[in-house]
Amino acid sequence: MTKSSLFLIFLLSFCIHSKFAFAQSFELSNGDTINRIDTSEKKQGLWKYWDNNLALSLVCYYKDDSPVGKQAYYKKNKTILELEPLKGKKEIAWKYYGGGKMVQGKLRKGKRKFEFINVKGKKLPRSEIVILTELMELDASYQGGFYELFRYFKAHIKYPINAEQAKKEGIVEVTFVVKENGEIGEVRLLSGFDVECNEATLACVKSMPRWRPATKMAYAFESLVKVPVQFKKQ
Repeated sequence: MTKSSLFLIFLLSFCIHSKFAFAQSFELSNGDTINRIDTSEKKQGLWKYWDNNLALSLVCYYKDDSPVGKQAYYKKNKTILELEPLKGKKEIAWKYYGGGKMVQGKLRKGKRKFEFINVKGKKLPRSEIVILTELMELDASYQGGFYELFRYFKAHIKYPINAEQAKKEGIVEVTFVVKENGEIGEVRLLSGFDVECNEATLACVKSMPRWRPATKMAYAFESLVKVPVQFKKQ
């Protein structure tokens, strides 16, 4: 019998957009306890975020789910941006290390939103604001990145027998929401090619473990993720 295998292609796109008893969880990194969630499902202490390519993206601290103190954002394993609240003021100091030199200023609370200003108190040009805000926004990520996501799908999605025997091949595209607490919801079929393959993909996505939610300035928010999964005979 010819063996068949399931190949999975991940082209992820992201968009901004009954409590039960919960066991405390944490991770260990170089002897440090990080990414701790207490029994009330609140983030505590030191947190480190990696993207889906396993590159370090953010280091910050939390107290009862709210970020406190300095936030350090990384690009290619180097600090690219730092944010630090100023004591007694509704302002946040920022330092940007891109472009070969350090540039700094403040985030000041305006009438409707924070305003970026430089050390002279002048508002930054929109082009520079876009660069800074994009660095502060992290996409939702699967713990272990694309590699672990691939392993999860490969282990849990089985090529349906009827589709395999009929030599059906194609791509199933699924969208889902990663909630603020990392849970998966609103799983929907975007496109498919076979009913059984579609159902197998949807069932697997619905049973996925929690993701690391998208964040902006270290605050979690819901995001929409799209995953194309390819079924192909080898």
